[in-house]
Amino acid sequence: MEANSYLSQPVSQPPLYDLIILGASGFTGKYVVKEALKFLNVPSSPLKSLALAGRNPTKLAQTLKWASHPDHPPPIPILTADTTDPASLHHLCSQSKLILNCVGPFRLLGEPVVAACAETGCDYLDICGEPEFMERMEVKYHEKAMETGSLVVSACGFDSVPAELGWMFNSRHWVGPAAPNQIEAYLSLESEKRIVGNFGTYESAVLGVANVEQLVELRRSRPKRARPAIPGPLPTKGPMIDHQKEIGLWAVKLPSADSVVVRRTLTTLTENPRGLPGLNESPEQIEKRDAFWSTVKPAHFGVKLGSKTLLGVFRFIAVGMFIGLLGRNAIGRWLLLKFPSFFSLGWFRKKGPSDDEVRSASFKMWFVGRGFSDMNVSQDKTKPDMEITTRVVGPEIGYLTTPIILVQCALILLSHRDNLPKGGVFPPGIVFGPTDLQEQLEQNGISFDLISKKSILA
Repeated sequence: MEANSYLSQPVSQPPLYDLIILGASGFTGKYVVKEALKFLNVPSSPLKSLALAGRNPTKLAQTLKWASHPDHPPPIPILTADTTDPASLHHLCSQSKLILNCVGPFRLLGEPVVAACAETGCDYLDICGEPEFMERMEVKYHEKAMETGSLVVSACGFDSVPAELGWMFNSRHWVGPAAPNQIEAYLSLESEKRIVGNFGTYESAVLGVANVEQLVELRRSRPKRARPAIPGPLPTKGPMIDHQKEIGLWAVKLPSADSVVVRRTLTTLTENPRGLPGLNESPEQIEKRDAFWSTVKPAHFGVKLGSKTLLGVFRFIAVGMFIGLLGRNAIGRWLLLKFPSFFSLGWFRKKGPSDDEVRSASFKMWFVGRGFSDMNVSQDKTKPDMEITTRVVGPEIGYLTTPIILVQCALILLSHRDNLPKGGVFPPGIVFGPTDLQEQLEQNGISFDLISKKSILA
């Protein structure tokens, strides 16, 4: 195993590595390393060279040993890089085709990495679930990334690929003349033991409340973009607590990144109805992309967090109130981040879950689509008469599902780079929708199923 400083090689060299995992020694990063090692130098895999990067070579070496267990660690280079040192990041990007960024919170630490990739033409994927960061990166770096050929895609983890592929999967079951009006996702987190979340996710939520005004200002400063044409009236808000008897859940609205990311994909699709052209697509690939997007129908989309008991929903509301009220000022944020277990009612803790807690956890994400059996009939004043329910199921969201998704996105990017956009800052759905990402996830423990299709009383 070799340790390289960023001054050791000239910047002009062609990429030495297929991908570099940045922040590999973090809670999620070490699981990303473990997942990536499964595909390193496997005959059918495009991943032939890999490096780990971060501030502390000793911790990275320990991560590699942990991720390789019980095997001996492979001779993977360990590179020194720091998000506070732009020169180290530029050198990192010059050595790789692709950076997988696991360093969060992204609104504090992510921009220098995006900037280095956009400036050097290196591709970039991350596991961010922070709307303000994602939208700010699009505003600041989209044009530069298009110019240099850097494909920058955030939210390539549990945030927000299950939501993106999940609504598309539901949408594609609405075969003409049927069309959806609304698709609501209901997320159920399950475990044989206690559910313990990633502290980084909790920290991002707290900082998200602190930065909500910046997000509002950012959106106001941007020109209005196209909105998708969705048949039927705007759905009503409904009750605060939603009881879905058929899937056995009580649920409350979840202010997550998923809805924001899906809306960005829908906006981009409205502006580009045939999807985004690839760097060097074959005629067959263009035909495949056109065919895929012709089956995807827009719908109003939202996410709710579900529990099998009403008490569970009241716990969600209580945690949301703590974060919403205390996250608005510095003292409140200090309290939230100092005592995460108390204010999250035990759902988050700084040291994260144990390996047993990770292995015992799973998620189910139900997508309930309501719409019209015949969109050719005027729907302006009518209620939906058709309902389609689909479901995405997978292992624990932060340490298993997220690494699986991130690595599969990376493998597709490495295998089919010519079929993906030349460059720019995009959400994952518009980039990976027409690829075989869903099929690859299904082969790696994440399932997509049609549950029911039925008429409902209008």
